[in-house]
Amino acid sequence: MKKMQMCSHTSKKKKNSDPCPVCDINLYYNGEITQRVGLLADDDYTIEGWMCPHCNAQFDLKNNLQAIDNSNISIGRA
Repeated sequence: MKKMQMCSHTSKKKKNSDPCPVCDINLYYNGEITQRVGLLADDDYTIEGWMCPHCNAQFDLKNNLQAIDNSNISIGRA
């Protein structure tokens, strides 16, 4: 008697990955929320870039590095 093996295809959930270009830590909090910190312009409060909360590296909106580890930045609460 020939045994038949049944197999079912399972779909794996893709893990979201958004590593910081400087420290390589994954910035996704969960599937929908990121840990990136928005940087606002002083005059009109438009978003001009983002910052990694782990290494404090600052980037523009095209992910170009602007500054690394600014200890003189002011961080507010959201």
